[in-house]
Amino acid sequence: KPLTLEMTGHCVPLAPGETRSMSFSTEVRVATTQKISIQNPGPKDWKLQPQVSTLEPTNAAYFWCPTEVLVKAGETKEVEVTYKPLTMTGTPNGEPNSPSAKEQRCEKHRGRIFVGTPDGNAILYNLEGIALQPKVDKKLQVEVPCKKQYTQSVPIKNWLSQRQRFDVKVELIDPTPGSDAAQGINPPHGVSTFDLPPGLEREYRFSIYAYHECQALVRLTFTSEETGEFLVVEVGITFVSAKAVVIQMEAACRQLARHKIAVVNPLGKDVRFTGSSDNPYIRWGPDIVVPARGEKTIDLLFRPVEEGSGVAQVRLKSDVDELGTFPYEVSWTATPAGRERALVLKAPLGGTAGFAVDTFRFMHYAHQAVTYTASIEAAPSHKGKEGDFIIENPTIQAPACDAGESIARDIEVMFQPSMLGESRALLVIQGNGGGEYKALLTGYAQPPQPQGPYPIQSGKATEIKFRNPFDKAETFFVQVDNAAFVPGVKKMRLDAQKVESISVSFPAASSPAGGRLIISCEKVSTPW
Repeated sequence: KPLTLEMTGHCVPLAPGETRSMSFSTEVRVATTQKISIQNPGPKDWKLQPQVSTLEPTNAAYFWCPTEVLVKAGETKEVEVTYKPLTMTGTPNGEPNSPSAKEQRCEKHRGRIFVGTPDGNAILYNLEGIALQPKVDKKLQVEVPCKKQYTQSVPIKNWLSQRQRFDVKVELIDPTPGSDAAQGINPPHGVSTFDLPPGLEREYRFSIYAYHECQALVRLTFTSEETGEFLVVEVGITFVSAKAVVIQMEAACRQLARHKIAVVNPLGKDVRFTGSSDNPYIRWGPDIVVPARGEKTIDLLFRPVEEGSGVAQVRLKSDVDELGTFPYEVSWTATPAGRERALVLKAPLGGTAGFAVDTFRFMHYAHQAVTYTASIEAAPSHKGKEGDFIIENPTIQAPACDAGESIARDIEVMFQPSMLGESRALLVIQGNGGGEYKALLTGYAQPPQPQGPYPIQSGKATEIKFRNPFDKAETFFVQVDNAAFVPGVKKMRLDAQKVESISVSFPAASSPAGGRLIISCEKVSTPW
């Protein structure tokens, strides 16, 4: 049969001096600890369960200690008590520390720790805490290139179990705003409000831009619209040498390609910018002066002379330390040049006047002296014989050109047809370091043209030169249309391109006479 045991007891006040006090002071959201001592004078171990409570503010847990403490017989145990406030305390008048707070703050946070011991005694501590304004909750240090818009992420965690909306202030602390050093940095900026769900962490982002290598310190202050609580994050930024901006440029040989670059001057004074390049065929336009807090564009120019591709390093340097130097990397491609202006020549077939000469002019752009050599090649749409085009002086010397300049060079081309009709060929001019030029040559062979007159005195003779225009030996027939004149031969066979003199005499006559020397050939219907 079960027995029933009834126990009774009542609470008695602690003896004077048994209630103790413990005071804490720390920045809000920063934990601090102190220790209490518990002595076990008895012969048995104690297993104690301290009771900790936060009395003010209510529904908070700013004080705590281990939930179970083992104190061995005859020993003294030190127990850590932690104070970590999540809200700031106010002034003695109850006014909030922040003007944006909508509620009054506690002057102090108050709590209690009670430890009952098996020997019938108790330990009681009244706890007080002062939560100071935060100095810097978090510090970050990053290294980034200058001359490039940089976005920094800052992780922010909501320390409360309720949603918070923060007013955000982003400011440049170092260098001092308004100073000469600060003019080389575009002020940091980000959104002005930031929402955080209960207990979650999100990233806040702000942007900053520096024109040269330097150090900067950015401070972000997040202030709760509801409570006035705030946290501070400082980001130290080291701006190192900028990475070169890559620019793609392509142009046919001897053609000019342009790439415009916008140059901004954030300073309160005019700044001059000067360009440099390690490739002689990539150059900058004239120096520019950008007015204070203004913007201008400058041209990057590319005029290649030979086919190929590669990478060039170019720089745009300011004349002030605050803006430094802007590096660029040019990935360039030079494609084959198109044909130059075509040359058209017309000449009669055969005879001593059976040729035409014209001048081909080309522009030399190389920054070095070049020796060009001209040659004749078959044209893609080949007609006639390319050998009908002749270059008597195929070597052309050209001195070095200054940047952005060119020098005209001329070469004479002769057309001496060997057949009637149209002939085509390609003029090719090449020079190591100067590139290649090509021009289409078109020649029109006209029917034989009359020559002369040749005066012959009575009783004398004259020599008339005749050339075989064909590329093979041919037979020519010679006759006159006036019997007063007597040709030296009536038929002759000439090798290809050979010149022969034909004697024509005028026997003594009583009166002047005129006539024509006619030379014919089976290959052409029109005689000479």
